[in-house]
Amino acid sequence: MKAAIEQFEFQIAYQEDNFEQINEIVTNQQYTIDRQTHLLTGLVDKIKTMQVADTHTEQGDDLPPHY
Repeated sequence: MKAAIEQFEFQIAYQEDNFEQINEIVTNQQYTIDRQTHLLTGLVDKIKTMQVADTHTEQGDDLPPHY
């Protein structure tokens, strides 16, 4: 009986260690996702700004390239 209890204690300790490792991995992945989301949002904003600037230059106010 004592050996069975010790085996269960060992298994619980092993599972707790695995849980901590998985928790650290998930936490790191969430940090990476948050960072990538922030960067992607910045890129989308930059592209939108570039598109707005591009439409302003296409309105025909400039001279043709051969002048």
